[in-house]
Amino acid sequence: MRSLAFVLIALVALVSGCESVSTRVQDRFSGVPPQVRYYAADSKDVYDAGIKAVKSLELNLGRTSRSNGTIEAYNSIRAGDAIHDTRQTSMRLQIFPADGGETKVELLVTEATEGSFPGGVSEQQLRVHSLYELYFGALQRQLLEAGTLKKL
Repeated sequence: MRSLAFVLIALVALVSGCESVSTRVQDRFSGVPPQVRYYAADSKDVYDAGIKAVKSLELNLGRTSRSNGTIEAYNSIRAGDAIHDTRQTSMRLQIFPADGGETKVELLVTEATEGSFPGGVSEQQLRVHSLYELYFGALQRQLLEAGTLKKL
């Protein structure tokens, strides 16, 4: 009787976690779309404000290209230990003109993980991360401070 109860409990525990496991596996192998915001400002002004927003969040600038409208940034590496993996979060911005005099900003946050597991570094695009709202808020502040937002 005890073994039957143990098997039922194990089965319920296994089935209850299937949805979250399948979602994580699906996220790992399917592309994550960037989060998008539109700003009523010139794309060059948004690009300049985008660089300042990265610096205001105390992130490190990576590759930048005004002509392509790209900004890459990353945070410092969070060292791992025997229990936790080493992690680094990065973001990639794409800035380009949109219809109606607006500028479209696409942001994608990625996390790289390295641990003691075989296989080395793992990189995953994140659908949800606090950096999305933090960055878009910082960008909005920079545009307001510079006075470059237009009224549409």
